[in-house]
Amino acid sequence: MTRVIVVEDHPLFRASLVTLLQTSSYDVVGEAASAAEAIDLASATRPDLAIVDLGLPDAPGQQAISRMCAELPQLRVVVLSMYEDPVTVQQALDAGALGYVLKDAPPAEVVAAIKATELGASVLGAGLARSRTHPEPAAPPTDGLTPRERAVADLIARGLPNRLIAERLNVSQKTVANYVSAVLLKLGAIDRHDAARIYRSTRNWRL
Repeated sequence: MTRVIVVEDHPLFRASLVTLLQTSSYDVVGEAASAAEAIDLASATRPDLAIVDLGLPDAPGQQAISRMCAELPQLRVVVLSMYEDPVTVQQALDAGALGYVLKDAPPAEVVAAIKATELGASVLGAGLARSRTHPEPAAPPTDGLTPRERAVADLIARGLPNRLIAERLNVSQKTVANYVSAVLLKLGAIDRHDAARIYRSTRNWRL
């Protein structure tokens, strides 16, 4: 019989989940209500499966997953959470989870995901699959630039110093310096050379 631990801080939900697992022929060998308890419990019981909530009181569930998977490489983890945003889902998967199901999923879907994960499959709940299959494209950093900042970025990317940029745009060098600072901030660049690289990559052109 597959040995399972349940990591959930809400007592009523945890009890319901334990009952669901037991009636589905799983051996629940322990329960934890925090990340620290989960890590200690996994080390002590060495389960085959862990059902983990992400909203734990002492630390994000992702940290517990990462620690447990590092100690127990064969551990299969299913996240059962109310968080459905793509970033949180990806963080859980990166931490080592194989399955991710929303808490409002029907019991049959939860059990099916657990069974699939037990076999080594990566499973996303019905409400998550579409958003990960068709992710929204990230907006390029240049979209946040004003027209004048875009003009300055273009000239930076062409290798012009502030003096020549000021002459081209008919403004003072101090004004150009202010624009350069804004461009670096909005592009997330560490210096003007980095800004030039980022701008060229988003505009698909080379010097």
